[in-house]
Amino acid sequence: MHRFLFPLLATTFLFAYCTSDPKTPSKAAKKPSNGHERMIAILDSIADYADPLECYNLNSKKAVLIKQQWENAPAKDKLTMQLRYADQILRAGKNEAAIMEFQDIINQLGDQLTPQSKPVYELLALAYLRLGEQQNCINTHTAESCILPIQGGGVHTMTSGSESAIKLFERILKDYPDDEQVRWLLNIAYMTLGKWPAGIPVKYLIPEKIFQAKGDIRFNDIAIPLKLDTRGLSGGVCMEDFDGDGNLDLFVTSYGLRDRCRFNRNNGDGTFSDRTKEANLIGIFSGLSANHVDYDNDGDRDILVLRGGWLLGGTHPNSLLRNNGDGTFTDVTIESGLLSFHPTQAADWADFDGDGWLDLFIANETQDPKRPHPCEFFRNNGKGTFTNIAPQLNLNFVGFFKAATWGDINNDQRPDLYISNLYGNNKLLVNRGGNGPESWIFEDIRKSSGTPGSGHTFPSFFFDYNNDGLDDIFCTDYSIDLNDQGPRQYVKEILGKQPAGTWACLYQNQGNETFSNRNKQAGLNTITYAMGNNFGDLDNDGWTDIYLGTGKPDLTSLIPNRMFRNVNGQRFEDITMNGFGQIQKGHGVAFGDLDNDGDQDIYVVVGGALEGDLSNNILLENPGNSNHWITIFCEGKTSNKDAIGARIKVNILQKNGGKRSVFATVGTGGSFGSASLRQEIGLGDARQIESIEVTWPKTGVPKSIYTNIPIDGAIKLIEGVATPETVSLGKLKFKV
Repeated sequence: MHRFLFPLLATTFLFAYCTSDPKTPSKAAKKPSNGHERMIAILDSIADYADPLECYNLNSKKAVLIKQQWENAPAKDKLTMQLRYADQILRAGKNEAAIMEFQDIINQLGDQLTPQSKPVYELLALAYLRLGEQQNCINTHTAESCILPIQGGGVHTMTSGSESAIKLFERILKDYPDDEQVRWLLNIAYMTLGKWPAGIPVKYLIPEKIFQAKGDIRFNDIAIPLKLDTRGLSGGVCMEDFDGDGNLDLFVTSYGLRDRCRFNRNNGDGTFSDRTKEANLIGIFSGLSANHVDYDNDGDRDILVLRGGWLLGGTHPNSLLRNNGDGTFTDVTIESGLLSFHPTQAADWADFDGDGWLDLFIANETQDPKRPHPCEFFRNNGKGTFTNIAPQLNLNFVGFFKAATWGDINNDQRPDLYISNLYGNNKLLVNRGGNGPESWIFEDIRKSSGTPGSGHTFPSFFFDYNNDGLDDIFCTDYSIDLNDQGPRQYVKEILGKQPAGTWACLYQNQGNETFSNRNKQAGLNTITYAMGNNFGDLDNDGWTDIYLGTGKPDLTSLIPNRMFRNVNGQRFEDITMNGFGQIQKGHGVAFGDLDNDGDQDIYVVVGGALEGDLSNNILLENPGNSNHWITIFCEGKTSNKDAIGARIKVNILQKNGGKRSVFATVGTGGSFGSASLRQEIGLGDARQIESIEVTWPKTGVPKSIYTNIPIDGAIKLIEGVATPETVSLGKLKFKV
């Protein structure tokens, strides 16, 4: 028996260097004449010259090289090389070819299922399952495709892939009945055939209660008729009114080196149009994440595209796309001084020194200490340019950072920074002020505050989950085990055998620069493998809910994206099975009222990192509710234009005569997904708004208090102006 099989598969790299010469022009490219064209040439060069042996997601090109090595290998190594080749073409999405290779390997091994050969049988079963997904969920997807529990339009019409996978999974389980991961995939395979739960052997059945919906909230995917079901890999999303017509548009990225960024304009009549070409975005490729702000205070929201995350070579630049105010964008990365070459997907904006201009912190990724990629902190010079002052402020940290988010933990009108570390402790940097930009002081209080994270933290964000006026912190664990790349730990948990660990942290702000982890009391210490993340209010009850896009890079990672409904600021209820449980990998997430009807819809970028792990993005329409709401636009004068960082307090009188307050902070939300800067605030059963208080994001600026504000409408609050402005937003009906 070939004993190489198990260790070879168990140590498959998740991450690898992706190197190229970004300064080498593409052979076909004309000489660039400006910064926008230069960036296009750089991105084109990266795609042309990236080394497939050092870039883990260029699977087709890597397979070609491995096949050449296989053909020239000595006889004793040929089976090893064939397995490597089969694994790469499976990752590339060439499932039928992979099936033939895995079957041939099994035949050469005498079709004997042993501990050493078991991984090959699992890969063959996975290839069949992926074939079924490709033929049905991806190529002919419906609104119910890949959403747990799979039913209705999600049931496969082309059944051979899942049928063959079931035979193999059951053969494996006969000899290895305690393999939770194979059991989980078997249940999914039966679901895709419409034969679950009745058709699956009882001894392998995952309890039906796991897949039961809770309560009346039910969202449905309407992306297909609106042509928003973009197919691609992992990526980011920005939901914002980029053209100033009052309707929220969508900017979406995808991870592939030649995947284009897409701009979908909301036409205001229930439809969207792909305006990528008209927006001057052709050639602006790739991007694992993105966020948006008005960095130049001109009234138009600009976009930052983040690249190179997980690709440790660090030769991928970010892009700052300036909104020209005429429906077009220009890449001004080079002119602005933001050009650098580091791997990242994490950045956030705040006016750290109160000069009225938004500054940018970028958390870069370092795994090899010999090739460090320090974090960058770009101060906005106010003239369309930035200066990196991270070294002067000792903010040039080196680590594998996966999230950066600003909040204000002590309500001193200065933004504080939280950074998530995949391999180490997180950082909570309190802004202590200073006498000048380059002498500013940030104090790391992670130890004294009790906010270190799990040691393997990915997403994080500030939010006030219990409406006490203090910023709390949420972050989740993302442990990477090269010997267990699938969702085995998640399956153990749902079967009642959760492994010990801190799987998520809900740090409740105690008001004295310390926090208490309430993860267990709130029902959030659950295994999610979260990546994408954001928060909003599903039912306008005034309590902030959480949506997590989930998954691991491995193709076996078919686990649901998660939705947690906030129950009165005391606990969170898992309502994933209410139409939110998409099992393809979830990344950028944005909440927002796309149809201006007073409730928040959710757009999610869906797809993995590997070349063949494609999927279709989803738009979950809010079905509506009977609660009240208010939409608030804030505008700074001495503070930044969009008043990012402003704290809003809405004081309401309830129907029963009781009083309560709902809090929100102006920003784009989570660390992987960028929601609208307008604040869409649920008011529950409010009878009236007694007042709205705004604490502006600049020290010394007095709080503004507004009264006589109607519910169920939109207003603009301007710093220094006592009277709110009424904003008219045209309600529309999606054409679905």
